[in-house]
Formats: sequence, C-alpha cells, structure tokens
Amino acid sequence: MPFDLYVWQSPREVDDERAASLVRAWEAEGEDPATAPFQASTDIAWFHRELTHDAAGLELVSDADPNPSARPVWLATNDEPAARIVAIRITPSATVDDVDDVFSLAVKYDLVLFDRRSGRVHFPMQEMADYADATFWPGGAIQAALAGAFGLLIAIAAWIVGIPILSGIVIVIGGFMFVMAVFTFVHAGRKWLGSRRTDSDAPPE
Repeated sequence: MPFDLYVWQSPREVDDERAASLVRAWEAEGEDPATAPFQASTDIAWFHRELTHDAAGLELVSDADPNPSARPVWLATNDEPAARIVAIRITPSATVDDVDDVFSLAVKYDLVLFDRRSGRVHFPMQEMADYADATFWPGGAIQAALAGAFGLLIAIAAWIVGIPILSGIVIVIGGFMFVMAVFTFVHAGRKWLGSRRTDSDAPPE
C-alpha cells in the first residue's frame, strides 16, 4: 500500500514530475528509508520526532532513530542523528489536526513535501511566506502598526517610570516589538517594489 505524503530536506530543485519520479524510484527499490535518494538532515530527524509524539493517527516510515523521550524538543540537549525521509500513511483514525501537524512542522523545519494523492510537491515555508505577503495589505499592515506602536508606548512608559530591572525588561520587549514592526514594513515594501520592477521590465504584449 503506497504512502500518502513524503517529506525530505533536499533536493529542493524539483517540480511535481521530478518529485514523483524520485518517490517511484525509491519505492521500486524496496522502500528502504536508509537508501532513499534524499540528503540526510537533522531537520528530518527532528520533524520525525515531533510528529511521532503529536500525530498518533499517522503511520510513519523513516530512517530516523526512534526517540522515546517525552521531553519537549526545546529542552533537548543532544542533536538528533540525520535522516533522509519520512514517508507518511494517513490512517482511517487520523484527524485533521494530525495532517495539519505535518504541514506546520514542514514549515518549521523548511522541508519539501510531496503529496502523492494530488501529485503535487509543496514547499510549505515558501508557500506560507507567499501567503503572508499576499495578505499583508491592509490587515497585516494594521496589525504590525498596532504592535509597533504598542511596543514603543510601553518602552517609553517604562523609561519614564524607571523601576529598576523591571523597566529594563519592558524597554527591551517594547523596543523589540517596535523594531520587528519596522522590519516587517521594510520587508513588505521591498517585496512590493521588487514586484513593481518585475512588472515594468516585462516586455509589452
């Protein structure tokens, strides 16, 4: 029975046809994860570890070492051994949250995801970034402006109050919020200017 989803780190320069070809070749050779035609990466191992604990309705096949530890990954002191692939079969007991976990973790670790059911290859982090850029104006811009203004206000208030230690912490947090809001607007502006230049450079029809 074939798998439904396949996740790897590299190669990334693949289209739908190339991704399907890599998967078919791997399955034809026996589906041994250790010989999968993908580059080994610790990101795949961490992806596998988190998915194993979070999505009980998925059947996973991978060359990642099983890690029985229930400790959150952000408390882990040792890196996971590199792995090549996580092949995923969506069982009848799988929930929507289980499938969402696959995509959200693929975003977190910037992985490549091939959906055999649709025959499409996805780059979840890039797709998420493209969606954020497309929906930034006006809703995202308003949220960023409010967050930046709030950060600046609490930083100024903390500076005026001048409570030892506490004010310093609040100033740092408020300043960070303001700087990130400015960075968000700069990034969105550059993307907009880049798209305008691309449109203007296009040859007339």
